[in-house]
Amino acid sequence: MFDIQSHQSVSLTDIEAEIARVVWSDPSIVAEAAKYHFSAGGARTRARMGLEAALGLGLSGQIALACALAPELLHNASLVHDDLQDGDKMRRQKPSVWAQYGKNIAISTGDLLISAAYRTIAMHPHPAAALCAMHDAIATTIRGQARDCSIGLATPEDHEFIAADKSGPLLALPVQLALIAAGLGHDDDAICAGRAIAIAYQTLDDLLDRADDQTYGVTNICLSLEATGLSPGVAARAACERAGASLDAARRHIGALPRGAGAPFLKLATRLDIQLKEFSHAT
Repeated sequence: MFDIQSHQSVSLTDIEAEIARVVWSDPSIVAEAAKYHFSAGGARTRARMGLEAALGLGLSGQIALACALAPELLHNASLVHDDLQDGDKMRRQKPSVWAQYGKNIAISTGDLLISAAYRTIAMHPHPAAALCAMHDAIATTIRGQARDCSIGLATPEDHEFIAADKSGPLLALPVQLALIAAGLGHDDDAICAGRAIAIAYQTLDDLLDRADDQTYGVTNICLSLEATGLSPGVAARAACERAGASLDAARRHIGALPRGAGAPFLKLATRLDIQLKEFSHAT
């Protein structure tokens, strides 16, 4: 267990150590697959957001860990299952879990990471409220994934709804958990900020992956806009404009969050805004 007595703060190193302790300290083929998945790297965006939100609100290192670990574990579970459902054989320049270990192990690996997320929330000071927030986030993510898997050629509005459902909840959850731990409200503002940022986040991915998504028939905002009659260049600029509007909406909700709890959101929104503008100017 994380030793809060010897840590006044926490870092991503502590996050990685706790993931290792919780997920693959008990050897099994599924734990090995989970370790393999995490070895491919990743930005640990949700973990960073949880740490920053919790520590920014003056919460303890142990609480910060709970706010960071649970969303990060759930996000990685969704990646393992998503790769299997989409048939993606590569993840971060390595074979995806299902391609490396088989479909059955991939399902079990995602399940293990979901279970581990619930285990880490035991460190939260208000576990009942935190568990409810986690369930709501997972349920909405599942709704978005199911719609993405079943829809044909999505309209631009479909695309935004799917992106907000699939990615928004787990971007909002780190901040939600910190707000719950601090006894503060504004849960709806965190959820709305996460959904709006998720649209911009997915739009940037779609701009970069347009060619591959067209080849494999994957939902993509650029292709949805092109289906309305726009040329690829005009569609790309339109996608950037729509994403910019989503970021503006996100900032309004971020501004309503108390005591600087929105700082992780604002940092992510600023980075996305810069990248989208760079892409728009290049087209």
